[in-house]
Amino acid sequence: MVHRLSLRTSVAAAVASVILFAPALRAQRSPTGELSGTVTADAGKGVGEATLQIARNDGSGAQTAVTDANGAFRIRALAPGLYHVTARRIGFHEAQRRSIRIIAGQTTEIHVTLTSSPTQLSTVEVRVSPTSIDASTSELARRIGVEDVGLVPAGRDANSLIELVPGATKGFVWGGAGDAANNYQIDGVSVNHPGIGGDFLSPSIDWIEALEVRGLGAGAESGEFQGAIINAVTKTGSNNWRGSLRANYISPSLTSSNIRPNEEGAEQSMRREFSGETSGPIIKDRLYYFLGGIILDRAIQVPDLTTIDLDDLRSEKQDVRDLRGIAKLTFLPGLHDRIDALVSHRDNQIDRAELNGLNDPVTSLRVRSPTRFYEAAWTRTGLTSSFVAKVAGFDSRETRLGYEGDSVPGIQIFSLGRQPVYQNALFNQRTRPRNVSGNVSYSKTHTLPGGENKIVLGAEVTRGWWENSRTRNGGLTWMPYLHPITRQVDPYNAQSWPEVASEWGGEMHLDSDVEDDALFAQDYLTLLPGLTFTPGLRYGRWTGWLTPVDSADGRFLAVRHKALDPRFGVVWDISGRNDLVMKAHWGRYHQSMNSLFFDRAQGADVYSNETFFFQGPSFTDSRRVYTAAQRDALRNSPTGFQGTSIVSILNEAGAPENYRQPYVEQALLSVEKRFGPKWKLEAMYVNRVNKDIVGLVDHNLANNYSPIRNVVVKDHVTQITILDQFGAPLVIPVLYVANNDLRADLIRRRDGLIPRPPTPGYSFADINRLTYTPDIQLTTVDGARRAMHQFSLTLRTERKEFSGFGSLTFTSLRGNTSGLTAFGTTGSTFSAGSAVRPNEGINAEGYLPNFPPVESKIWLSGELPYGFRGGVFATYSLGNFFTPTFQITPRFRFQASSSLLDDELLTAVEGQTILLEERGNRKYPSRSNLDLRLERRFKGPGFDWLATADAFNVLASDAVIERNLTINDQISTDPTSTFAAPRRRVNPLAIQLGMRVEF
Repeated sequence: MVHRLSLRTSVAAAVASVILFAPALRAQRSPTGELSGTVTADAGKGVGEATLQIARNDGSGAQTAVTDANGAFRIRALAPGLYHVTARRIGFHEAQRRSIRIIAGQTTEIHVTLTSSPTQLSTVEVRVSPTSIDASTSELARRIGVEDVGLVPAGRDANSLIELVPGATKGFVWGGAGDAANNYQIDGVSVNHPGIGGDFLSPSIDWIEALEVRGLGAGAESGEFQGAIINAVTKTGSNNWRGSLRANYISPSLTSSNIRPNEEGAEQSMRREFSGETSGPIIKDRLYYFLGGIILDRAIQVPDLTTIDLDDLRSEKQDVRDLRGIAKLTFLPGLHDRIDALVSHRDNQIDRAELNGLNDPVTSLRVRSPTRFYEAAWTRTGLTSSFVAKVAGFDSRETRLGYEGDSVPGIQIFSLGRQPVYQNALFNQRTRPRNVSGNVSYSKTHTLPGGENKIVLGAEVTRGWWENSRTRNGGLTWMPYLHPITRQVDPYNAQSWPEVASEWGGEMHLDSDVEDDALFAQDYLTLLPGLTFTPGLRYGRWTGWLTPVDSADGRFLAVRHKALDPRFGVVWDISGRNDLVMKAHWGRYHQSMNSLFFDRAQGADVYSNETFFFQGPSFTDSRRVYTAAQRDALRNSPTGFQGTSIVSILNEAGAPENYRQPYVEQALLSVEKRFGPKWKLEAMYVNRVNKDIVGLVDHNLANNYSPIRNVVVKDHVTQITILDQFGAPLVIPVLYVANNDLRADLIRRRDGLIPRPPTPGYSFADINRLTYTPDIQLTTVDGARRAMHQFSLTLRTERKEFSGFGSLTFTSLRGNTSGLTAFGTTGSTFSAGSAVRPNEGINAEGYLPNFPPVESKIWLSGELPYGFRGGVFATYSLGNFFTPTFQITPRFRFQASSSLLDDELLTAVEGQTILLEERGNRKYPSRSNLDLRLERRFKGPGFDWLATADAFNVLASDAVIERNLTINDQISTDPTSTFAAPRRRVNPLAIQLGMRVEF
């Protein structure tokens, strides 16, 4: 309590100081402001004798200035207010910028880029310095210009730039639960995956001008996310003809390895990329084009864990080939109109996907994924208004197929420890995602005494389709036992198998449609020179349909919800000079729809249960298959399939009941301070709480399950006791079983040919009181929680000699729901969530994964001696949280009070996962990373060429970023199966050499 009072007192004192000193600061300022900056051409050279006209938004107070020989200008004695700037020069397009804020006593800086044009003046955008403060909105958007960070070492896809954002990593942004929580856009149009959400297209970094990461304090124009909006702005042609060719190569000889002896892992050993782009005019001043193409080859190597030599690598590698092309046309029919059209195609091919160090390489997958993308946009701008209409969509087909086809079963060794796979992949998968989105917006600015009012109105519509078929090859998987003496088995010689188990089902057949609709109104109201209000309201409607595969009834409405998202923000220019600004914002943001939210709706029968037989018939051909009817006909045969089977429940489903689309409530407070024109410091606090988390709920859960105490886990075949995360015998303090299974177990024990004592912890008198009446609904999970607190400090500078950015971020992310929903799909290990599976609620509350508690990032770039330029990107992280787990499977027997429990007692809870410690009780070690880039430009006849070199992981870190978190496989003779055994380390030290030719 003392600490809380102290904190509140400090905050109150700080606020009081600001209020008291603000009038004094205002009194000291000059009654007028200034505007300064530079005007440059496309190549960055200053444009002399360019004319700048500046006037207030209502047309008053007009002034004119002319740039000097270096393109610099300064306009003094401007009355405070909002101004419109126009830059002109014969031979160039006209450039305009509206609503430039002039503050008394302050110099506002802008940078103007003019594009060559011999005949016509047409409009382009004026860039504002990255160190400026935008006091017209409460949003804290992160715009990462590719040219601004071109010297910072980063990945080659646009979304790799997210790593530069404080408190964010690729996919996980500001507390969001992975890619699915983000709204991915290209040129402002959503292109999310309609089935699982999140990133799908991943444009090349060479094709974009900037990456915008938004969501902190975003107005009503922005929605359909709980993490962030990630918008890639594509390049556009101009009157200047340009072209470039690039080649980048990471050689195995220039790459070290972080794979350790007798350790699982996978890492890139080779990367080869060739790309080119060209842009220019088709019709001068009217029609422009941009073309780009990429060929990318990568090789992923894995250790060979099947040999005696611990340092062996597999001769086979995972080969990746990615071919991409893009074409964009830009048409300027008039001074105020612009039309863009874009098409793109991608063909992604992976050979030996999912190759690992244990399975036979023939069990890997061949992946083919052709995708086409299209986009069109119309923009019309006026002096005080604008209208924008956009549409975009994609169509893709992906196949993930085993090399032996659909009819050959996979073989998985049934043993304690690792279970290698042979002969064929266990499953084949065929998917088809499609999406089309469109939006329109209209904005109008009205001048008010001492300020202005800008109103934005608009609408968005998205339709998506997702088909996903996952089938078990051969209809079953053979699981031969090891020889009881030699502990070996020949997987391809069925005659040598001492016994064989088999697994059936676990398939998926999903055909879904989604629709997102939204209307929004956003107001930016400046009543006083230093105070702006940003109220907004967004109306959304989210719909999901399902089409059962084996039903004649056709498509049916699964879920639908509609809601209002209020947003409100305040911007206060404390200093009155726009160099100390405070922003506060509160808003509600609903998630976009994808089938992950409703594929468990009753009636679709998307998932099938998994059935395990401990005994199978005798046969001589490992490729032999049986139909389900043939299997059932042999169930009573002594040499056939065992009569008793274990069913893992994977098909939990529920009727939708009061379905509500999930959302996040966000509160934001920030302070931005400029130190001169070249430095800016920002402090930001954000709190996000997820609400209406959707999942399956069994309303009778408390009455349907009963606990078994102090359960010891043993191997099903050898009866060897399984060891826990500490190397001691694994004892589960509480294991819940379904009451119908417990009642049946008590009856078997009482009425069997040889009566046995009752199930440990119970008596035969409990038979009459045990009930099992599931009432499962698809609805909001009342107990699901996910909340983030994040504080971040950032420092930004942009100087002639160098540019830099630094951040320090503290994050607390706690709850009992680690994903976007209260359930998730991972194929055969699908989890319906703790509101249906009681064992998965044990130890569920705690620190959630994927967000380190402390993280710092620094990047610097600039000019170096002898004509070199370079950049550096350094990160430090305290490490993410993790938790040891155990999964109930037929591989184990369970014992309580020295009594072995029957397999049938656990029928309803097979496949459930138990957290063995409080969630997030453990943490990965802290780690550091340093990447460097160096380049040198050389002049050629009519072209320039650049030699580049990137060094990744210069510190040669071998930090573990993924461990074996399950103790299911833990045996002392197999170090890769022990708890916390490394599964993946950071990418090793690698040198990438490149060359770029510009003409």
